[in-house]
Formats: sequence, structure tokens, C-alpha cells
Amino acid sequence: MQEQTHHKEPPFGHHLGIWYPLVWRLLATNRFWSPSMWLPKDSALAIDLYIGAWWVFEIVCIVFCDLLFKQNIFYIWLFTALAIFRLTDIMFVLLSILIKGNYRRQGDWPSVSRVILLVILNALEIMILFAVLYYSLTFLSPEAGGTLPKLENFFNSLYFSFVTGTSLGYGIPHPVGKLARFLSIVEASSIILVVIAVIGYITNEKRKSQH
Repeated sequence: MQEQTHHKEPPFGHHLGIWYPLVWRLLATNRFWSPSMWLPKDSALAIDLYIGAWWVFEIVCIVFCDLLFKQNIFYIWLFTALAIFRLTDIMFVLLSILIKGNYRRQGDWPSVSRVILLVILNALEIMILFAVLYYSLTFLSPEAGGTLPKLENFFNSLYFSFVTGTSLGYGIPHPVGKLARFLSIVEASSIILVVIAVIGYITNEKRKSQH
């Protein structure tokens, strides 16, 4: 009687080598504090509502940042904290797509087109949220977060963020403060991560469909 052999999938993260424990802990930590990980992955409505809520916040930033930031420093710190939280959340989700993409469980990210759309929206969010940070720095730390010329309003900050994120690099304005330069590096790297996440996910899904 011929024995049946069952194909065993390799353990999650084995290809990361010695980095696996660190990456696993980072992604596991995200499950406790990030709302993105609390949502049921098979519920498109819950995910859409969550993303929609953040887009409402970002629209508020675009429309009211100029008014609120010049009124009270409380709004500057509030918007800065929310922007940092959302940026961290997005980065963890993108890392999850990149790392867990090869070990996708049933029900995780079931639609390739949907994932691509969500990641593109994340890229736009990243640039808007970095615009909030750049504009916040003009109030909180003008020297460390300075640009030349100075970002006089939120639209200029948004323009600077999109030029940086898309790597157009027109040069006007450009960062001169150390913190502004550091954020520019982080933003450009984040957008590159978005592109890698999309390409990697499409490639993995095509390979799975061929098999």
C-alpha cells in the first residue's frame, strides 16, 4: 500500500533567517495596538469604514490645517500624533503584505484588485500625512524642520510632500533642517515600500494562480 505524503508548508518567516524573530515580534505587536489588525479580514465593509474614517481626518487636515494650527498649539500636537499613529499603522500593514504574502491564509486579502487599490490609497495617505508633519514642524521646530523657502501654508506643505514622495525633486521648496531632511528620506522610502508591496503581491498571486 502506497503511503500518502502530505505537503507541508514551510514555517512562516523561515526565509528571513535570523531576522525572523524580530520581524515576527514587530508584526505581532501590531495586533495589540493597531485597529487595522482588529478588523475582521473577511469583512470588506469594516475595512472600508476604517479607511474612510482616516480619509475624513485627512480631508479635515487639507481644509482646516491652516486655520486650526494658527489658532492653538493643541491642534498641532493632536494632528501630529494622529498622523504619526496612522503612518506607523500603514507601514505595519504594508510589511504584513510583503512578509505574509507568501504565507497567505484563507480569507487574508482575498482580492488582488482590492489590495492594489487599498495600497494606492495608502500611498496617497502617506503623502498627505507627511504634509501634516512638515507643516507642524514649521510651528513646533522651525530650525530642525525648516525648508527653503518656508512652508507658509498647508498647500505648500502638501506640494512639497507630493514632490518628495513621487521623487520629482523640483528643488523648490527643499529641506534645510535636519529633521525635515530625515522626514524626506523616510517619506521617499515609504513610497518605495508601497511600490514593492504592490509588485510583490501581484507577483505572488500570479505565481499561485499558475500553480
